[in-house]
Amino acid sequence: MDKISALRQRNPTLLSEQIGQRLKTFRLAKGWTQDELAERSGLAVSTLKLLEAKGQGSFQRLIRVAIALGIDGEIRNLFAQPADSIEALKRSERQRAPRRGKKGASDGT
Repeated sequence: MDKISALRQRNPTLLSEQIGQRLKTFRLAKGWTQDELAERSGLAVSTLKLLEAKGQGSFQRLIRVAIALGIDGEIRNLFAQPADSIEALKRSERQRAPRRGKKGASDGT
């Protein structure tokens, strides 16, 4: 894959649109209309339309739709972190070198 193709795949706008399309696919797989999903998620239909068509909406709204669709586990897994990773990060942090005293401050000159 060339660099331009890789960059296109990492485009936030494109990624948002793809997530919106996936939500629509999940909704259609359940046989729900946008009205039904909007009601189940507590969102306005216009908000759901923007989320599906353009991937526009808040993270909170995305989560509400994911819960209504029963796919919130995927979001949980996306941000899951092993319990020891924070400890590993702390251990790997760069250690600061000891401070040197100012010249002449301790030798009385």
